[in-house]
Amino acid sequence: MMLRRTLRKSLSAAAAAALCMTALSAQLSAQALTPFEADVNAAIDSGLDHMRVNNWFTTVNNGNGLGLLALLEKDAVNGYAGLDAADKLRARQSACMLMASGTYGSRGGFYAYTHGQVLMALAVYANTGGPESPDVSYSGFDCQTDPTHTVRNIMNVVVDQTLAAQANGSNGGCTGMWAYTGPGCDSSTAQFAVSGLSAATGYYQAQGESADRARIPLIQTALDRAAAAYNLNGDVMPAAYCTFDTCGAGGCKGHSYQSGDGYGSASNQQTASGTWAQLVGTGKDVNDPSVQGYLRWLRNAYNYDTNIYYESWQSFYFYYLWSSAKAYGLIEAAEIAPAAGNIGPADIGTLPSVTACSRTRQVNRNPANDTRPAPRGAGAAGYYAGTPRGWYYDYAYRLMGLQQANGYFSNPNGSWGGGGYYADHAYALLVLLRSLGGICTDNDGDGVCDDRDNCPTVPNPDQRDSDGDGIGDACDINKCDLDSDGDIDRIDIRRITALRGQTVPPAPEAADVNDDRKITVNDARGCTLRCNLPKCAVINPE
Repeated sequence: MMLRRTLRKSLSAAAAAALCMTALSAQLSAQALTPFEADVNAAIDSGLDHMRVNNWFTTVNNGNGLGLLALLEKDAVNGYAGLDAADKLRARQSACMLMASGTYGSRGGFYAYTHGQVLMALAVYANTGGPESPDVSYSGFDCQTDPTHTVRNIMNVVVDQTLAAQANGSNGGCTGMWAYTGPGCDSSTAQFAVSGLSAATGYYQAQGESADRARIPLIQTALDRAAAAYNLNGDVMPAAYCTFDTCGAGGCKGHSYQSGDGYGSASNQQTASGTWAQLVGTGKDVNDPSVQGYLRWLRNAYNYDTNIYYESWQSFYFYYLWSSAKAYGLIEAAEIAPAAGNIGPADIGTLPSVTACSRTRQVNRNPANDTRPAPRGAGAAGYYAGTPRGWYYDYAYRLMGLQQANGYFSNPNGSWGGGGYYADHAYALLVLLRSLGGICTDNDGDGVCDDRDNCPTVPNPDQRDSDGDGIGDACDINKCDLDSDGDIDRIDIRRITALRGQTVPPAPEAADVNDDRKITVNDARGCTLRCNLPKCAVINPE
């Protein structure tokens, strides 16, 4: 299924809730793809084909959870339910392997990298229609007759082990962090634990029974601890840092591999991990001072061709791309504008290019000047003209240029360890797919993940939707009321009419009654129908 993934991921949670899956899928499929979007889709399909041909979904490797996550994101709207029969079987086999393998869910103890992958992949698998007990038994993995190999049981076991392994102030390590197999001070492993726990929250909200859901507040406490740890242990960039310091009055704040252990200064990959890992903390958004410090670090040292490193681990390049893509994606999905003087993802790549100490900060690419990446075919300069500039274009263009003829994404810095290429390939796919790894964000703090919240900008824990339009009553009340006086009248209609032709943002969401991210006569008409007569009797929105 060919989808406009770049558009789908830019839809607000409110818009996604207002449209049923079938209607949204049809809407996106019907739109003509730009050359850039078509090439991104082709690169994704080629990358998934490489995994199919080499049986990466069904043989144990160090990226199985990431790979299943990429497969499930193939249909960005429907996940497992949108896969064809052959891929559904692969997904069930992969899910079973994640549950039954001693490398993953049945290893008997905490291991950050595998536990995070299990929770992310199984949460998305289950929440998009994957069977609780996959009807497969193969290669020594039995999920057909073994009652312990169910999604619910493995999720509970892995969540409990992950929670117990977090440093909490009394069991060693840095409070809020993890190491590979227990409490520690390690940013790299912590980001996998945070990813998995956040995804588990979404699973429990959608699938959990009462006993399972009791874990949700425990998870949020753990996520808050992790966010606080990144805030506390971030490194303020010194003047002599040799990263072309243009951080501004607020300064840059990054993170190294571990906290306070002499492993070196902050790096792109760990700073990116710390940025998004803070965003799952209660009340955290783009305007949090610590998040701003981390964003300024990433902007100040922006490079999409490699990771500007102060630890000597350039092989974490693809890991950096995905962790930073998640940070920017989470902020964009929240649709909370940076306050005056703050920055957001749109500011990444806008500082002038400069080289110092053999390191280069890059500026956003210009699609009007770019030729088509050779692996995707011939195409002169301007082949992608009209594509918006920004971090996603930079990342996608770079990855498409690195993809080999067989579909494999090759890390130019070399993959970590003996089998890191499995994970690297999946990281590249997840960046192109704009995957957030099933992370649960709750920007209005009402206890409902944004992707399930029918009113993600206003707290409404009861999710009441009296008119059945897919938008919660709390948001319905705010729609059309542009002057926020609790009344919809001709003043509001005139303001909406004056906004015609604008997109959202900068136009306010209250003016976008049909949630299509642009203001048209249909919004004025829709709000007129909600108007408090006779105050709108003479309004003609034409």
